[in-house]
Amino acid sequence: MEPSAVELLLGCLSDRLEPSAVSRQPSAIWGEVVEIAAGHGVAPLLFRRLKESDALALVPADSRERLRLFYFVSAERNARLHRALRSVLQCLCSAGIPVIVLKGAHLAEAVYGEGALRPMCDVDLMVQKADLSRAHSALLDLGGVVGYKSRGTAVGVRHEDIEWLCRRRHHLPPLVVHGLVVEIHWNIVSPTEPVSLDAAGLWSRSQPAKMAGVDVLALAPEDLLLDLCWHATVVHGLEIGLRPFCDIALAIGRFRSRIDWAQVEERAREWGASRSVGLTLHLARSMLGAGVPDDVLQWLVPGGIDQRILDTAREFVLTRTAYDPVVPLFHQMGARSLRDKVKLSWERVFVSRRELAAMYPASRGSRYFLFYYARRLRDVVQTYRFNTRQRSLMRSRGRSRNESLADWLESREPL
Repeated sequence: MEPSAVELLLGCLSDRLEPSAVSRQPSAIWGEVVEIAAGHGVAPLLFRRLKESDALALVPADSRERLRLFYFVSAERNARLHRALRSVLQCLCSAGIPVIVLKGAHLAEAVYGEGALRPMCDVDLMVQKADLSRAHSALLDLGGVVGYKSRGTAVGVRHEDIEWLCRRRHHLPPLVVHGLVVEIHWNIVSPTEPVSLDAAGLWSRSQPAKMAGVDVLALAPEDLLLDLCWHATVVHGLEIGLRPFCDIALAIGRFRSRIDWAQVEERAREWGASRSVGLTLHLARSMLGAGVPDDVLQWLVPGGIDQRILDTAREFVLTRTAYDPVVPLFHQMGARSLRDKVKLSWERVFVSRRELAAMYPASRGSRYFLFYYARRLRDVVQTYRFNTRQRSLMRSRGRSRNESLADWLESREPL
């Protein structure tokens, strides 16, 4: 029985690739393989894997040329972004601002070893919370504009805005600097996410690195692995597809001798992310042969993962379908205890005059601005009621596979 296009792609992306396996495949299947690889953002990596294994010549000419084109387009784009990244990092370092380079930019250089292999659309940089305002101002002075488009404005974020953003998000609004979209983070997870993570610990464990020829910092291998797992499964709901799992498999291979798996297990537990990390690592190993030890998976998810959960998650990855649970509004915003819920409700209703004016422009300069706080209370209550009705509606329709996966990931009960 010949493998499907998906199975052939997974085999080519893993370390199990053998030229003889490629030569036995019918020519017609390769067009589909290239289409799937392109959709998942792994076509350049597929090109390199085939070339390194001396199997590229066995691929039909039209598919081979398409892969070659994806590779060189990615190389040209990333080279351009790499030059802009160098300017950004030099700017921040000149201002005396320590920087941790996150995700794609770090992976392309330190894990993939070749920029073309890891396509990226933006760059995520982490600075310490106290440096957010200075970092933002430095990049504005470098020519940055706020927003994803060149028509953005070079308006800075005020200190009070940063304080407000830090209570709700883990990064500032994106800046475009020399064509490069830059997100300045102060943490790797949002404060509203159900994760307990101390940013100070990430800094204390960070390690020296060189990115774009500039001396910077990078996450410790264990923190990098946890960050990749959390974003692949929880933040992005599996819909990015195979690329995050390639990131994980290659990171494990790159840092194999340096990963302290006991620390991975312990920090996953501290984050409250044992199930999401365990599921992600299981998928990376089963689909791409990632070198995850058996005892690590057993520790993260004692008793193993139900095959139905694994099958559902694998299908969502391969079809780039996000699981989309309707989570209670308070849980979405990180409030679990009654005290947290009361505090959050107060903050959402009694916002600053500036925030109120942004929500209700007519309140700006009005003598009756207190009326708009009453209106804000009404809107918050309506939002909560809508969210509650939607969740009840989904429950009344039965437990779909989507809900089963979401509920399993969210559960904190012993297995």
